[in-house]
Amino acid sequence: MFCGENVPFHVWNKGDFTMCFEDSVVMTIPAMFLLVFGLKRLYDLETKKPDLFTFTQLKRDFQTWKKSIQLEVIVSLLLVAWKVLFMVISISVYHSLPYILVYSIVTFLQWLIAFCLMYLELKKGESRSWEIRIFWLLAFITATIKLRTLTLGIFGQTDTVVSFLEYFSFIGGYCLILILSVTGVLFFDPGLYENLGEGAGIMKEENANIFSRFTFWWMNSVLLQGYKKSLEIQDVPRLTKIDESNLLSEKFEKAWEKQLEKPNPSLPWALAEAFGPHFYISAIFKIIQDSLIFVGPILLSKVISFVTVGQHGGGGSTYDGLLYVFLYFITPVIQSLALHQYFHRCFRVGMWLRSAVVTSVYKKSLRTSLREGTTIGEIVNLMSVDAQKFMDLCPYLHMIWSAVLQIAVALILLYLQLGPAVFAGLAVMLIMIPINLIIGRVAKSKQTQSMQLKDKRIKAVNEVLNGIKVIKLYSWEQSFMKHVKEIRDSELKVMTIIKYIQGIGLILWSMSPIFVSISTFTVFILSGNTLTAAIAFPCLSLFNVMQFPINMLPSVISGIIEASVSVQRLQKFLLKPDLNPNTVQKEIKEPGVAVKIENADLQWEHGKPCLQGINLKVNKGELIAVVGRVGSGKSSLVSALIGDLEKKSGSLAISGSIALVTQQAWIQNETLQNNVVFASQFNQEKYDKVVEACCLVPDIKILPGGNQTEIGEKGINLSGGQKQRVSLARSVYNDADIYLFDDPLSAVDAHVGKSIFKDVISNQTGLLKDKTRILVTHAVHYLPYVDRIVMMKNGKIVETGTFDELMNNNGSFAKLMSHESKEQLHQDEEQQSSAIATPTLSSSGKNLEIPLNNSNNNNNITTTTSTSTTKILKNSTDSNSSKKETSSEEKLEEVEEDLDEDSKLIDQAIVVDGEGTTKGDDEHHDDMEEILIDKHEDQYNESEEIEKSPKNKFDKLMKKPLGILRNLPSNIKLRSVSSPVLRQQQQQTDKSKIIANEARQEGKVSLAVYFSYFKAIGPYISTFIIFFFVATQVLSILANWWLSVWSDNSSTDSGSSSTPIGENRSKYYLGIYVAFSMAAIASTFFRSFGMVIGSIKGSQLFHEKMFESVIRSPMSFFDTTPIGRILNRFSKDQLTIDESINRTLGMFLNTFCQVFGSILVIALVSPFIIIALIPVGALFYFIQKYYLNSSRELTRLEGISRSPIYAHFSETLAGVATIRAYGESNRFISENERLLDDNQKCYYINISANRWLALRLEFLGACIVTSTVLYTVLSAHHIAAGTAGLVITYALAITSNMNWMVRMSCDLENSVVSVERIQEYCQLTPEAALIVPKDKKIEKSWPAQGGVQFKNLWLKYREGLDPVLRGVDCNIQPKQKVGIVGRTGAGKSSLTQALFRLVEPSQGTIVIDGQDIKDLGLHTLRSRLSIIPQDPVLFAGTVRSNLDPFKNYTDLQIWEALERAHLKKAIKDLDSGLDSNVMENGENFSVGQRQLLCMSRALLKKAKIIILDEATSSIDIENDALIQNTIRTEFTDCTVLTIAHRINTIATSDLVMVMDKGELVEFDSPDNLYADQGSIYHSLVKRSEVSGDDDEENEKH
Repeated sequence: MFCGENVPFHVWNKGDFTMCFEDSVVMTIPAMFLLVFGLKRLYDLETKKPDLFTFTQLKRDFQTWKKSIQLEVIVSLLLVAWKVLFMVISISVYHSLPYILVYSIVTFLQWLIAFCLMYLELKKGESRSWEIRIFWLLAFITATIKLRTLTLGIFGQTDTVVSFLEYFSFIGGYCLILILSVTGVLFFDPGLYENLGEGAGIMKEENANIFSRFTFWWMNSVLLQGYKKSLEIQDVPRLTKIDESNLLSEKFEKAWEKQLEKPNPSLPWALAEAFGPHFYISAIFKIIQDSLIFVGPILLSKVISFVTVGQHGGGGSTYDGLLYVFLYFITPVIQSLALHQYFHRCFRVGMWLRSAVVTSVYKKSLRTSLREGTTIGEIVNLMSVDAQKFMDLCPYLHMIWSAVLQIAVALILLYLQLGPAVFAGLAVMLIMIPINLIIGRVAKSKQTQSMQLKDKRIKAVNEVLNGIKVIKLYSWEQSFMKHVKEIRDSELKVMTIIKYIQGIGLILWSMSPIFVSISTFTVFILSGNTLTAAIAFPCLSLFNVMQFPINMLPSVISGIIEASVSVQRLQKFLLKPDLNPNTVQKEIKEPGVAVKIENADLQWEHGKPCLQGINLKVNKGELIAVVGRVGSGKSSLVSALIGDLEKKSGSLAISGSIALVTQQAWIQNETLQNNVVFASQFNQEKYDKVVEACCLVPDIKILPGGNQTEIGEKGINLSGGQKQRVSLARSVYNDADIYLFDDPLSAVDAHVGKSIFKDVISNQTGLLKDKTRILVTHAVHYLPYVDRIVMMKNGKIVETGTFDELMNNNGSFAKLMSHESKEQLHQDEEQQSSAIATPTLSSSGKNLEIPLNNSNNNNNITTTTSTSTTKILKNSTDSNSSKKETSSEEKLEEVEEDLDEDSKLIDQAIVVDGEGTTKGDDEHHDDMEEILIDKHEDQYNESEEIEKSPKNKFDKLMKKPLGILRNLPSNIKLRSVSSPVLRQQQQQTDKSKIIANEARQEGKVSLAVYFSYFKAIGPYISTFIIFFFVATQVLSILANWWLSVWSDNSSTDSGSSSTPIGENRSKYYLGIYVAFSMAAIASTFFRSFGMVIGSIKGSQLFHEKMFESVIRSPMSFFDTTPIGRILNRFSKDQLTIDESINRTLGMFLNTFCQVFGSILVIALVSPFIIIALIPVGALFYFIQKYYLNSSRELTRLEGISRSPIYAHFSETLAGVATIRAYGESNRFISENERLLDDNQKCYYINISANRWLALRLEFLGACIVTSTVLYTVLSAHHIAAGTAGLVITYALAITSNMNWMVRMSCDLENSVVSVERIQEYCQLTPEAALIVPKDKKIEKSWPAQGGVQFKNLWLKYREGLDPVLRGVDCNIQPKQKVGIVGRTGAGKSSLTQALFRLVEPSQGTIVIDGQDIKDLGLHTLRSRLSIIPQDPVLFAGTVRSNLDPFKNYTDLQIWEALERAHLKKAIKDLDSGLDSNVMENGENFSVGQRQLLCMSRALLKKAKIIILDEATSSIDIENDALIQNTIRTEFTDCTVLTIAHRINTIATSDLVMVMDKGELVEFDSPDNLYADQGSIYHSLVKRSEVSGDDDEENEKH
């Protein structure tokens, strides 16, 4: 009764749906969907807070809404009305049929719900939901089915009677549904506020509808913008929420935590749990694609049969032929849609895996100890190479089962065609499996070796980049070039083996289809069967189908092997034990105690205990000093308190937050202000107090951008003292409870150190007087003013007590202090006490004697000696009486004039070359800087009228730009500040910029870049490879052509193959077919091995040239280029050349030959198809060009945005102790995630563009196949079956081949971008030659005397800039000791740079022992000079390699040098003596020990000319006294140039060079210069007087 009177419910009737089933079931599918999903969406929208609160606002913002949404709401309302009308009509016509009533009510409800849903989405400012989009498609599909039924009924083609009223009313509703479907599918509808912010105006995937997602239509706006102009990073749409690294990291960490609960944690299972579902869903699309891939061979058999019938005069139905044509079109289109949805999802999951791995490695680095077992190079490889392996493998991982499925189905279809003969081919494939398993096992072991060598190489390169200045000064370039080359050669040997193994595997799998076809056809023919076109070409097509999975399997297996190695490496790193957060307890029950350590034994990770039996209690507010000799465990004690050491026994506890100042200051590539504020909230008053107390005000005044000056990587534009004071200011500003100072005062001048101690650390006047302070120090003159002293020796606390208590004990501390004169110590005590208690300077002077110096006999005569420093003091009262009476305006004018002069002077200190690189003096030393400012302050304060003037007038003058970087080029833009503080501050001008933005090429990759790669491969090898690629394709075409001839002759031959004649003829055809096939195999073999040889040669050449070019670049390049940027070239870009580009090039050449061959075959067989190929080819070219403009720039942007990730990571590792101590790990993790997202969004849009391209190219390919099949069907009466099979086979091949060729050409150009980037670094402007022919004439003993003569020396850093040295002319006699002093920017370091030729003079010369140094090679020059730098640099290796990298000295000589440097005992105590390991950056040695090793280098070298640059700042007083004695005795016969950071260090010199504004203004003995009260040297000594007087002020405990 439901379907009508006496009409039962049926689904099918006469080959069609029944009307009852169609209306009651099919037409209600959209309604059921909307009832299930739409009602929930309605509920969510109703409960959601609206984005548009009032109708007025809705009306105002409605103009920003897409016009289509208005139309949709109106149309949906019309549909509701239409359904009411249609319901009335239906009921009036079919009043006796219940199903009509049910259908009408259900469809009315569905459109009513749809209207409400769309209206609420509009009202709430929401984008179209996926529910409504799917509903539209379902409604359109079901309405189309209904319209077909009604159309057939109106024309009487069915039993159902349809009235015209019903028909035309349905057509009206159908048009409305069509409008909704078209607007929903074709138009983009962002929410009202989607067009604001990043990527405005760019369609985003999250807003795209189903049609747009399946066709990647949403990419059009990005590609259009890229076609019109070069894309910038801001043009790239942001990632959707599900792609952001913070969410991905959280998902992975949850899964990984579950794995950690298991006995054997598995990284792959954790990744599968986190990201598996999305990956598994992609398998559905893969199954659809794999199923449709076999439609082509089946249809081919039908078409050949159709042509065969036509040949014999029969006539197949034209309808059947056209149906084949239509199926040939629609099948590849659906197949393409499914395939690229599969790829898109898999690539996306791969991107997720990389994000999860990179963030996890970064987080792990902040939680674990990196002191042992893991190097920076290894971690960089984990983040770049290993993470990339996951990303590259993911899209093809489904091929493991898909390949088996495709091969299995192909074999079944072949069996149906060929019968048992197919088992011969199966046997061939089975034989291949164990061979490839063996190859895979060998490849895996070699891949592990390769990754280890990659780690080692990146580690070595990273060390070279970090220590490049020392390498150049010591002339160790050749040693490190040899070292890196040895590692690289080892890596290439393993890589060569891997490539040969992969090549063999690839050849075997490539030959498999040919062997399978040969063996199958051979058995088929020998079994007495006839090979016809209807059998041969469908089988050949199936063999081609099998070829892709067979070829892909070795690549996938190889990728799995490589990824498995990466999994092991990543899993090993992630399973490293974290630093135990409970090592240091955060609570102390005992009141008033800040630090408590009881019986603690501590060690570095898996090392011997470095601290034993530690017992220490520090009360809140107490000031504790920790002292001891070098290597006694002082820094380890500080590390223990922040939890960096592993606790074996005992307990450690602290009460409150910690601020840390490390011995080697950690500075971020941020503004100075952001470095100080760090993570705290900015407060101007607090900031001003902190920078003043830390003596940073003078520095800020002379910096080009003031507080907003960008500090370069590792603080390259700050002196050592400035860096330490910034680090100190950071800790003070942080306002912690406990302050840990690891010898921060050793890097600053004496008077600055005393000022900092007074204003920051001291108990009475310091900003931190109420805080708990633990001060590690070698400066014994501070010890009387601390609450307690902790004496350490050999990792133990041997004494604890007050200064007086320890002195009275006559223990280790008293012995340490015995190097100080007791009488002078008490004098210092009185001086220090008065200095700290009274903040103002005494105006009364003291008459003290000046050290006398006899320059003739080098004997120093001093009448007054100080304990820690030699004080040079003079009565200062004369200067007070000599002041001139000057008016206020005159003084202000004087100050302004001097500021202008000093501004020019500072401009010369750091200048910018034409490429935007910065060069300059790194001598911003504290006492010199303060004199520059204080000179003007003294002038200002000399007049009472000026004192009454508004202070801001002088401040305005002092803030006048002293532009160190005044001449920065305009193309360098200020880097955006990532720190969360001070974003409201106005950005400074470009002159405060140090690090230049990374340059990138724009537009098409130059042909010269391609030629450079082929040139690296070699012209002969390149020609060899191309020849055999062409030969392989020619032989393949001949084999298939011969198969066509064979099948045609077999079809027309009357003789059966079972007869002798037929059998002989079959064998004849088979023999020639086998010959062509085997020749193709041989050609494949030669081309594969040619590719291996060529790729290895190219990889070797590019790496060698790039490394040599980088290491030979001038220092200015390293000063302005972040290390992460350079490492990016050596890791990711080099990896592309090593592993990717040869594969991409090989596939491009192969597909290019195949496409060209296919076109040739089609053109020869059917020239008319060329007419269709011309417009299709033009579209191919246009689409590729349209795509390539964007893809190329996206690839470049991806490479550029990758560098900051590594730079930030290197910066983080350098300051990991500071980050952990301040508890700022989360902020740095967020910054890493932000940088990673910026990189991933470029990658994601790029892979989406790839899918956009491939989909359109495959559509055009489907057009080519359709044209070919259409021609074949229409020409069925006069075309041979074999020829038809041949042309369709090649048409099918050309579809995938042309698509693959365009994709490979794009991928090749994207890969060549890496060649372009490396080529850029291969062409860096080098320094002068290391060795020149004239070096052979130089005696080995040169310089034998050590005389240095500067002749009219002018130096400037580039043309167009003012000189930094101006006509320096002086003569330094052999064996003289010369001090070099001067204000900041005076040219002191420029002299050193000129002497070592780090910068070449523009005029004049330097002559050493009669030899002009510009005529010498840099190696000859630098190897004969010696320098002891302030910052000690050690390299990973052994003690021996750090002292003697060229192996020029015997063990005895090395031990003697160590003994004279007082380090012999420490080295002997190591397990392997001279062969003991030195960790990266010398982390297993204290800073003091590193300085002593640098001293040993100079002692071992025995150069006649030595430059000292504050070489003992981090050494305890006992060793310092011994070292100073060593310098005096060991360097007696040497010429010593001492760059003075402190005046006392050059007081006993024979001569003093005073530099000012690049000129040598004073050159005489210290006595004579000091006697001249108008000399600059006198003003420097006077400044020391002020410091000395300051020391005499009293502080009472």
